[in-house]
Amino acid sequence: MKSEYAAFDVAFNHDGFGMLAELAETGMTENDAARILVDPLRDSAVTVIDWCILTTGQHNCRTRHKRGFVGDGPRREIDRLIGKVVAHYNAQQNDLLDIVIERGHAAGIRVFGNIRLNHGALNTEKLLSCPGRNSGQKKDFRDHSFHTYLCELVEDLLAKGVDGISLDFERKAPFFPDDATAEERERATTEFLAQVRALVEKPLIVRVSYQPEKGAPQGQIPEQWMRDGLVDAVIPATHNHEPDALDWSFDRFLTAASNSPQPCSVWPQVWPTGEHWQGGNAKPHTPDAVLKRVEDLRARGAGGVYFFNFCCFGSQSQYFPTFRRIGREQMSNKTDPGDA
Repeated sequence: MKSEYAAFDVAFNHDGFGMLAELAETGMTENDAARILVDPLRDSAVTVIDWCILTTGQHNCRTRHKRGFVGDGPRREIDRLIGKVVAHYNAQQNDLLDIVIERGHAAGIRVFGNIRLNHGALNTEKLLSCPGRNSGQKKDFRDHSFHTYLCELVEDLLAKGVDGISLDFERKAPFFPDDATAEERERATTEFLAQVRALVEKPLIVRVSYQPEKGAPQGQIPEQWMRDGLVDAVIPATHNHEPDALDWSFDRFLTAASNSPQPCSVWPQVWPTGEHWQGGNAKPHTPDAVLKRVEDLRARGAGGVYFFNFCCFGSQSQYFPTFRRIGREQMSNKTDPGDA
């Protein structure tokens, strides 16, 4: 397989969320979906769309489990609109992900399938309470039946033609009850990751906390995964929506990548929100500050940068012009999706 990481990759975490509300006001054709979801990223430095299936419980594409997004959470108007759009495209020959893959490839952009690793709307007979910000019911990640479900999602995404698989250990991360030992947590996540690795010949990337003390309770041991050759790229990130100061170190990940038995890259996350985003009080970093951080990542040896989607969604976002300013020379180095 041709190396995916010869150039500096720019990945965009994309679930269409705010854009789907815009799409609801159109005729909802394939061209409408491409215009809103993909075209803002054309002719930019973006090399990877990391397409999230929204949640493990509600999908924005067709899978064998037939779980469409129905917007039954907080019952906001935006959720109703998104549910309408997802239902419409899931009933067509090409669903939203099919369109993103086809039009992304036409633009020279790879498309990965992103899976978040927990959600309350599943297997209600074995759910456990989860305290904290995402209160409610969560699935115990030690349950191998949940691993099976997640692996089926991986298989379905691969069958749709994605160029790689992305596992998010931070956004709706694996949940463990308080009495789960560190050994149990690490074993559960590593066994699951090994299962996925056995299914995936294409690139496999993982998003984790850059702070080990925050990732450990979720069973994250990314340095070991890298040394064991289980992953092709790691995305160190701020933990669970915490503000991004744009100045933290990722050197330990570079060291682990250098000890991997296979080519392994590090794509540090940039989350443009500099203050807590809840309650509508988020204060985003300026595009210039974001661009400076990306230039620093490249200079320090990162193989790419990963943009988390909050404060990025919406076709009028100030960050899409920023994508066009990042490493314009990369445009000639975009990897042909057919090489994956």
